[in-house]
This record gives sequence, C-alpha cells and structure tokens, in this order.
Amino acid sequence: MASFLCYCGSGKAFISCCDPLICGVAFAQTPEQLMRSRYSAYCHHDKNPQCYDYILQTYHSKVRPEHSQSDIADFAKAVRFIRLKILDDASLTTNQVHFVATYLVGDKLEVLDEVSDFELEQGHWMYCSGVLIKHPSMKLSRNDVCPCGSGVKFKKCQHPLQACN
Repeated sequence: MASFLCYCGSGKAFISCCDPLICGVAFAQTPEQLMRSRYSAYCHHDKNPQCYDYILQTYHSKVRPEHSQSDIADFAKAVRFIRLKILDDASLTTNQVHFVATYLVGDKLEVLDEVSDFELEQGHWMYCSGVLIKHPSMKLSRNDVCPCGSGVKFKKCQHPLQACN
C-alpha cells in the first residue's frame, strides 16, 4: 500500500495515523484522535467500505440508533472533504473538540464548524453530539482557484484525496 499523509492533517502517514483505528486494530486514546479518525474515514470511504461501519460504531450507543450506515454512505459519497482544522482541543478537561472541516458539494464550498462532545463508553471514546456554528455556502466559479490547495482552477482540478488534509 502506498504511503501518503493522513487526511486528518496530523502530518503522519495515514497507515500509522488513522488507518489502524478505522480498521479496528487500535482505539482512539483521546476525543481529538477519534474526531480526526472519523474525518479520515469520510475521506477514505471510496477505498475502504469499512469506513461507514467505523463511523457508525464510533457514535455513542445512546445516539447510534439515530444514524444508519446508508445515511453515512450517502453523505460521504455526496461530498468531497478538503481540509480539517482543529480550533480548540479542550478534550483533556471538557471532552470537547472544536474543529472546522471544509468540503465541496458540487460547486459549493461548505464549512462544518462544530464543537463536538465525546464520552468514554466501555473504555473507548465515542462521539455523542455537536453544536454547529453556521456559515454560509460559497458558490465557486469555474475559474476560481480550487480550495483544495492544488493551485489549479476549480474547473480543471480533480480534487485528489491526498489534498484533503
């Protein structure tokens, strides 16, 4: 398997960062690590269908029934995540992580700005809920520079997954 930087922006190789969590070989040691791995699972879903199950199974059991693998798959297939930025990791004291994930839906740039809550369940960190901070969508024109960081015009960019960090 070719080595590439992890989608989560940690600067580590995917195979030694989020992939072991997604594959069930390791467990997140912190809420931030879980949040990063869930983001990476959304980015990596087209290479590993196990990503959908990982996202579903990392919901806390009290909220898991509100979600389905098919809803997760539909959302993952409809968007192209571009970048993850951690704004505040207060997880050591409050079990919260404030992050911003940007993604494309067609020709619109969307911002997912969330303060997420995590809880330990049977010794493992689980995602419980989040408070979203609204941002307007931004329509991209064909001649705009693609927000993925490639430097290429939006109309010519292929949005490589490796740019999603």
